[in-house]
Amino acid sequence: MDVTRIPRARLVPLAACALLVSAPGVLHEPLRDAPVVWYADDMRTIPEPAERDPHIIRAAIDATLFRPFGRFFHPGRFVRRVGTAFGGDHVPAAANVNVLDEVPNSSWFTNRLGLFPSAPAVAARGPAVGEGPAAPWTVIRPKTVGVTPGFNIRDANGQVWVIKFDVVGFPSMATAAGVISGRILHAVGYNVPDDRVVTFTRDQLQISPDAEIREDDHRRPMTHADLDELLARVERNPDGSWRALASRFLSGTLVGPFDWRGRRRDDPNDRVNHEDRREIRGLAVFAAWLCHYDTKQGNTLDMYVEEDGRRFIRHYLIDFASTLGAGGTGPFPAACYEYSFDIGASFVRALSLGLFEDPWRQLERPEGLDEIGYYESDIFHPRSFKSLEPNAAFANLTDRDGYWAAKIISAFTDAHLEAMVAEGRYRTPEAARWMRRVLAERRDEIVRYWFSRVPALDFFTYHSGALRFHDLATERGILDAEGTRYRVRLAFAAPSRDLGPSTAWVELERPEVELSVSTIPGNHQPFIAVDVQVTRGTRWSHTVRVFMAVESGRVVALER
Repeated sequence: MDVTRIPRARLVPLAACALLVSAPGVLHEPLRDAPVVWYADDMRTIPEPAERDPHIIRAAIDATLFRPFGRFFHPGRFVRRVGTAFGGDHVPAAANVNVLDEVPNSSWFTNRLGLFPSAPAVAARGPAVGEGPAAPWTVIRPKTVGVTPGFNIRDANGQVWVIKFDVVGFPSMATAAGVISGRILHAVGYNVPDDRVVTFTRDQLQISPDAEIREDDHRRPMTHADLDELLARVERNPDGSWRALASRFLSGTLVGPFDWRGRRRDDPNDRVNHEDRREIRGLAVFAAWLCHYDTKQGNTLDMYVEEDGRRFIRHYLIDFASTLGAGGTGPFPAACYEYSFDIGASFVRALSLGLFEDPWRQLERPEGLDEIGYYESDIFHPRSFKSLEPNAAFANLTDRDGYWAAKIISAFTDAHLEAMVAEGRYRTPEAARWMRRVLAERRDEIVRYWFSRVPALDFFTYHSGALRFHDLATERGILDAEGTRYRVRLAFAAPSRDLGPSTAWVELERPEVELSVSTIPGNHQPFIAVDVQVTRGTRWSHTVRVFMAVESGRVVALER
């Protein structure tokens, strides 16, 4: 049968192939002429779980000491790491990808900008629904301890919001960072709260009769004097108003944070170890882009929600004020370059007797821009990122995981970044320009790095007798198209993925190959394997292998 004669009506477009079934790791599964899995079946009704409340100090010690030592002495990781010299990877592949090596939609992640076009204004709106908190605001719970004060309010529409402020002396820094990073992560595909920059005046505030202040060992009703004292600790705008970040309460019942490793025992839908989920591993790449160093368990949240008659857990990332060079106590240069307890960095400093200077010590904040912290692109490297605590999922990041994340980042155009930075409402246009520039430069560094490790050949589709694909490196302006060439070879493939004799390599000027069964040697099998490589003028890349079904013309699998 000649593939070029497959009727168009029988071709299934890549973006439309979807089934509501589970999504296990499928790299070595037999080939099937079936639609691609784009939805994970992890939203079935479950009993309401108990709230998970891990001990903060114990969790930090576990993440900082016991888990890293466990990984270091794990024999399987050691053997696989040795094998990386021969083309392997230090951990098994992500366990929740589909046959196209993509992450299906789930209670953890929803494919957005990475797979589908989105206008900058739409992407920048993020999870926002309707307008911000409507006046008047009723203070229902104050926060009087910690670096900066804050409070919870109920707005005129009955919606509850958390109100957070910038650190004194660093106006707009954390509030802008929190909103911008939240919008970017939502566009990527994560579940995040609706965070907005707001301004308000004192006459917009009233106090709930139920609001209480903790004083010594007892509680008492909150007074207007208490509210005035709280606001006196916050920096005011020149017009006397206050700037803050308003975070809308998530719907559902709070059941605690999720762990970066293992599974939640009381959630039957949680069937993949978290450190083996690609979207959780790949978060390391997005965190490096945004300098999101505070990725502890406490900045995640599981919510027991009800949707369409089903009750299940949805998993959120929260609190992005410690990103883009900002921090809970103000900016500090070592953020994203060292763990809070970094044995390796301390050892190097001690061994060098002061002769070695940490690269981050060279950092300086931009002169005249009080709203910008230590966020730069001069010494940034995509693999130099470290969170405050070592992260079990980040430690499992493979080249394929990194490529997946970089591919999404490459979809953010300068127009997308401009729209998202605008949501941060910096006071000065100079601060907004700085942030847009550094975000774009770090984006390009990340994409260039991961595209050099994994060929950026993607989105294969069959139409009118030709298999077409996209070279994301040239299409998205990361590499020059001049000097770029492709080559392909074809072979019949059995359902077991065993290949018959292949054709010779044929070079292409464009990312497109004509397919005809009559040109492929050997016995006919139900699938065709198409091996594709790219060269940028030096050497040929690793192979990207695509499997097509002869009968339907459907792209049924991809291997990197």
